[in-house]
Amino acid sequence: MFEKISGAVIRLLFLIFFILLSVLAFNEARKIGYAVFADQAYDNSASATESLITVTEGESLLNIAKDLERTGIVKNARITALSFRTMEGYDRIKPGEYILRASMKPSQIMEIITRAEDEES
Repeated sequence: MFEKISGAVIRLLFLIFFILLSVLAFNEARKIGYAVFADQAYDNSASATESLITVTEGESLLNIAKDLERTGIVKNARITALSFRTMEGYDRIKPGEYILRASMKPSQIMEIITRAEDEES
């Protein structure tokens, strides 16, 4: 009798643990999804960090995002790289130097770094 009760309790505890773990995993996935698709600036203040970023030919989205994170333009390089990857034009990034601000949304940053030099003048 005790074995049946203890077996049922263990199964119930395992089920509760699994449900809690699933809820936590879902919540974290939701946060990441929101961060990727929300298109929000890291710093909306008027005194947002401004930095010169150099993009080289063939540089990966993750390396570009790491430079942006290192200079304080974005909060998380991996989330930013994923966000860039979901946008149109990620494969048309132009090498060059760009002045970017932490108050820019990822879509604005992408627009700037994909703009052709002849369009800028």
